[in-house]
Amino acid sequence: MSDKLEFRPTDGAWVSILEKLCGSSIQISMVLTGGGTGAISHCLRRSGASFNFLEAVVPYSRSATQEYLGFEPREGYASPSTAKALAQTAHRRAASLSDKPHLAFGIALTATLPTNASNPEPSSSQNCHIHVASKSPNTCRGWSLYFAGHPSEREVSEAIADQMFLIAIQNALQQSGLAIDSDPTQPLHAAGLTLTMTDNHGL
Repeated sequence: MSDKLEFRPTDGAWVSILEKLCGSSIQISMVLTGGGTGAISHCLRRSGASFNFLEAVVPYSRSATQEYLGFEPREGYASPSTAKALAQTAHRRAASLSDKPHLAFGIALTATLPTNASNPEPSSSQNCHIHVASKSPNTCRGWSLYFAGHPSEREVSEAIADQMFLIAIQNALQQSGLAIDSDPTQPLHAAGLTLTMTDNHGL
């Protein structure tokens, strides 16, 4: 992968997957801890979105994340385990809010993205990572992505995080038996980014 992030999101994938979601009975509670909050506007800026999306929570500070989870994350606030813990909490909330708890999903995103605040040198790359998790009644699945980003690349990093969130929505549709034509991982692979996935049944 080159030093400069070259990522081109595909709006068509969002349109296709959200249209499919609109025709389903899936209901989602989502939680994002800062990075990737552009996914919220993607999901909610259409008529009838409240049927599929029960809530969007943004516990931005560490104390807010602790309050949402009910404990302090042991492996850091932006980690695969914290994303899964957030998704589990979101799923419990979705199941309690939904009239179809067997079709309830919790989707979470937590990330460390490039920022000027922690690194005053605009030419210096930073270790960035994005973790997304989806919890259904039977499965907790996670996706992680690691890359180097410069402070000037915050906007493109946010777009990458949004795309990661879309992967979790697509997976919810697939778990519900719905076929998806679009592949939201394709723009990530095209940018030379490598996803890792973990799957935990019964969590």
